[in-house]
Amino acid sequence: MARKKKNIEPDIKYKEGKNLYEINTTPEMPTYTSGFINDVNGWAGGSKPENVSQVSELIKKFREVNPNGGLDEWINFHKGMEGTDIQVLKGKKNKRLENVKMAGIEQGVKDIMEKLDEVKSKINELDEDKVRGWLKNLVYEKTYCGLEAQELILQDIAKKKGLDWILGSMEDEKQGIDGYIIDPKIPKFIPLQIKSSSYANKHKQEHFICPVVSYELKPEGIMYKLPENSLKEPQEQNEWLKIKERVSKRYAELKINK
Repeated sequence: MARKKKNIEPDIKYKEGKNLYEINTTPEMPTYTSGFINDVNGWAGGSKPENVSQVSELIKKFREVNPNGGLDEWINFHKGMEGTDIQVLKGKKNKRLENVKMAGIEQGVKDIMEKLDEVKSKINELDEDKVRGWLKNLVYEKTYCGLEAQELILQDIAKKKGLDWILGSMEDEKQGIDGYIIDPKIPKFIPLQIKSSSYANKHKQEHFICPVVSYELKPEGIMYKLPENSLKEPQEQNEWLKIKERVSKRYAELKINK
């Protein structure tokens, strides 16, 4: 006998004609290509503000002039902005607003396709030796340098603060914790992620949220940035209490075995 599907009572019910679940459809794409096009778009800047505006801000303006507008009205509003003057934020360090004409979706498509053709030609240059070199670099050099950097950074932070430190366990790493700074007197355990500065743009945030120490390997040594006010234990919550109990036991065992 087939089971009946359980009716879920949502916390917020959709307004009539605005079922976001149905509206938020994804176009059919060949296997493996959705994430790939997302990467190519990042390289090409197909969805940069010059093409499609700062959409998170533009849709707020749309809401101001059309508070009850649906998806069709938003599409028409956005298309109507093509060729008009908009302000975009330029520059990495010295940011400034500049006036440009919004190019539109089709220019974004053109930018992505041009970059896609370039990427295809580069992919065709790959051979077995290049793939072997890439995998060896990932497993050998990058893993070695990453772990060494984590240890040296934890050591340096602990030394400057007069505290102790340990690397994260396999369970910790699964939750996005690379190591701990420890005040043995209280005791207090401060979880940290320690990531290369290039890591943030390539990976999703891990499940457990803790401060991220970003670093760069320079010819002269390691440059790292510890976020302000990050050497604090997370607020008391069920997830953290379980982690703390686990790391407390491991830290005590390590002290005994020294």
